[in-house]
Amino acid sequence: MKYEVIKGCVIAGKNCQAGSHVDLEDQRVADNLMAIGRLIPVFEEVAIEDRALEVTESFPKIKKRVKAK
Repeated sequence: MKYEVIKGCVIAGKNCQAGSHVDLEDQRVADNLMAIGRLIPVFEEVAIEDRALEVTESFPKIKKRVKAK
């Protein structure tokens, strides 16, 4: 799973700076580092589908109501 480093630390013998992303296989190491405030999990964003209908010439024109006098 991917994690973002909040505070600089050494993970598996490598120096990791704050703001970098790391991929950890060992869940126990990740849990320990999250417990002491060094890592946060990174969730991948899901693409949002635009489902709005396009207004083209094939769609009927919208009729506006006449204002009451």
